[in-house]
Amino acid sequence: MFKTIKQYMIKYDLRKSLKVRRRSPGFFNFNTAKTVGILYTYDPETDKAVEALMAFVSKNYISSRAIGYYPDKKMPENLSSSPLRQYFCKVDVNWYGKCISPEAVNFTEQEFDILIDFNLADHPVMHYLAELSMARMKVGRRAYAGNPYDFILSTGEQFSPKVFTEELEHYLLTIDMRN
Repeated sequence: MFKTIKQYMIKYDLRKSLKVRRRSPGFFNFNTAKTVGILYTYDPETDKAVEALMAFVSKNYISSRAIGYYPDKKMPENLSSSPLRQYFCKVDVNWYGKCISPEAVNFTEQEFDILIDFNLADHPVMHYLAELSMARMKVGRRAYAGNPYDFILSTGEQFSPKVFTEELEHYLLTIDMRN
C-alpha cells in the first residue's frame, strides 16, 4: 500500500513539474555534441566506466558533467565530489523518491546536448531525474513504459558498464547526422 502511494506521488510530482518545463529535443552524436551529462547509480565498476567515458568525450572537445546516486543513507569517505562529478545519497531524496539535492536539481536544469543514463537498478529517483532533465537528447539502456529516452541502446542480457560504454562510443561516433 505504501509503495503504491509513493509511486502515485512521484508520478504526480513529475507530471506537475513537466507542465512548466519544455525541452527542445534534438539528435546529436559525439561529433556534433558540445555538452554531455551522465546520470548513474554508483558502484565501483560503473564509476570507472563513467570516468573513462568522461575522458573519452573530453578528448573530442566535449564538456561533460556527471552525477551519481549512492543508494545508502551515508556516503563513503572515498567519494569526493568535484565540479565535474557530484554525488548524492538517500538523505537527499524525500519520502516518495523526489531528489531534493541542489546539485541534482541544477543538473536537471542544465541543457546538455546528450544525457546518458547508466541507471542499472530500478531507483525511482533516477527515473525522475532522467525524465526531468532538460537535455536535448536522452540516451538510456532500458526500455520501460513511459521512458524518456530518445535513443535506447540495448546491450543484451549480459549488461556491464564497460560494454555499455563501448557500444555507446561506437554508435554515437558512427551515426551520420547528414542522413
